[in-house]
Amino acid sequence: MFRIRTLLAVLCLGAMLLMAVGCYETEYPLGSADTATVDPNYVGDFVMTADHKTDALTIRNIDNHLYYVEWTEKDTTRMVGYTATVNGTLFANLRDLTDDGSIDKKYLIMRISLSDDHNRLTLRNLKDDFFKDKNINSSEALQTVIAQNVDNEQMYDGDAVVATRVAPTTQPGQ
Repeated sequence: MFRIRTLLAVLCLGAMLLMAVGCYETEYPLGSADTATVDPNYVGDFVMTADHKTDALTIRNIDNHLYYVEWTEKDTTRMVGYTATVNGTLFANLRDLTDDGSIDKKYLIMRISLSDDHNRLTLRNLKDDFFKDKNINSSEALQTVIAQNVDNEQMYDGDAVVATRVAPTTQPGQ
């Protein structure tokens, strides 16, 4: 768990993906993995470059409901997640895949979108402080709060981060 929290802190500084201090983690996910469907357009390899560092983001389809997400900078963090739509806006529900096999009880909730050409993945953290005074005691309560604030800048932690798709390489003989 320490590794994910350290990674989260590093990634949101500057123009990175996640931030331990400001990202919103909750035991109540949006929607259900059982009813979620994978959009194959999100599957692929992406990169983000900031401050002369390039981080890699790998997204794969596990079972047409869940995504495998791998974030690599100095260390590699692996997560499993699914998406849920709230008021026409897509959100990722991500849980850390731990080295010891334990299951993280908290979900990292993040707004995501893909450009029309499928080459730019936009990621936006929710701000933990925004939710502190909200009465969120269920997935339905979380969905209601997010639905009421989907366009409220106060709900988000900083600017969006954009990752660019890496063109797939062909294997010899293909």
